[in-house]
Amino acid sequence: MKKLLIAATATLLTSLALTPAVHADAPDAQHGSIGLGFHNVAAPVGVRWWLSGQKVGIDLGIGFGNESAIDFGYPDEKISHWALDAGVPFVIHSWDRAHVILRPGLLYKSQEVPVTAFPTPLDTENATDLSILGEIEAEIFIVDNVSVSASHGIAFESFNPPGPGDSQSSFTTFGNNFTQVGFHVYFLGSR
Repeated sequence: MKKLLIAATATLLTSLALTPAVHADAPDAQHGSIGLGFHNVAAPVGVRWWLSGQKVGIDLGIGFGNESAIDFGYPDEKISHWALDAGVPFVIHSWDRAHVILRPGLLYKSQEVPVTAFPTPLDTENATDLSILGEIEAEIFIVDNVSVSASHGIAFESFNPPGPGDSQSSFTTFGNNFTQVGFHVYFLGSR
């Protein structure tokens, strides 16, 4: 497992070192510095803030909700979940309406899970999932200051089930298809 992680990291770093610089005759994508939107559907309320020069940014997103516990036999109770997504996008290549972005990030999710059975009072514990992500994202500007994006990459995941069980970890690849496309609407700041 460690050898695979080292090989993947070395391949990623080598590809970055060999990536050609943006050509002087090809203008960078033009957009505002701060945009609302999301990168991950688990945390759909977010912001992308491009720092000075718009080559490095900060992504933050949050998601939350609650639903009826009727499936567990508690029609008058609710269980909740939440997620936090954070990342640092680096523009590795840009054209007049697109960016190719390297984005290391974290995704943390927590879900309440009932640990009692009806008719005893509802008692819950949290199942948590931490993902450390390394991905390549394509951000395409469909009109000025509005972008859609999709990505693929590698992830290390650590799942901690409710109760006294041991956490489980895995190493995986992932890709976001058309049902999971992110978007941003840039409206503050200018280029």
